[in-house]
Amino acid sequence: MRGKKPLSEKQVKSLRKLVEGNPLHALLLNLSVDLMLRGSDLLNLKVADVLTESGTVKTEVKIRQKKTGKTTLLMPLSKNSINVIKKHIVGREMDDFVFRSSFSHFTKKPLSIFQYSRIVKKWMSDLGVEDVSVYSTHSMRKTKSSVIYEKTKNVDAVRRLLGQSSVTATSAYLGVSDNSALELARSISV
Repeated sequence: MRGKKPLSEKQVKSLRKLVEGNPLHALLLNLSVDLMLRGSDLLNLKVADVLTESGTVKTEVKIRQKKTGKTTLLMPLSKNSINVIKKHIVGREMDDFVFRSSFSHFTKKPLSIFQYSRIVKKWMSDLGVEDVSVYSTHSMRKTKSSVIYEKTKNVDAVRRLLGQSSVTATSAYLGVSDNSALELARSISV
């Protein structure tokens, strides 16, 4: 697979247990998997992106991507994400960052990409992964999209969810090789 490895479903489930007592980590893990956003877009989420004006948790989130300027499809939030949002965000100011820096009360800035990267590396280390260098913040973006692809083999659906412009780019992103495509063709008879 090209680039950083996505997490497996088993790794995500194990991490959910590991981060239960840490609000920042629980939010990062669940929202990064559900929303499939680049780190910069994820870290710039505001409370208003995940809560309605009345303070209830949204079931779907739409974000404008900084890199492409495209707006993502409405991305559904899982029960895991909804629960951590209810537990850790309800009652916060709407213009506050979801992922506040530990110095946010002074700076009003979100968590940095460097801090997020260190957290992901620590998660993988805590899971006992020997080579944490094959995982990064981008692994979090790839996790759900890779699972969706593996279960459906629908590259175009994944392309739309990620906000990418071409099936070719998405195929490369997912690591779909000519051999994988050939194996898929061999497995289906008409």
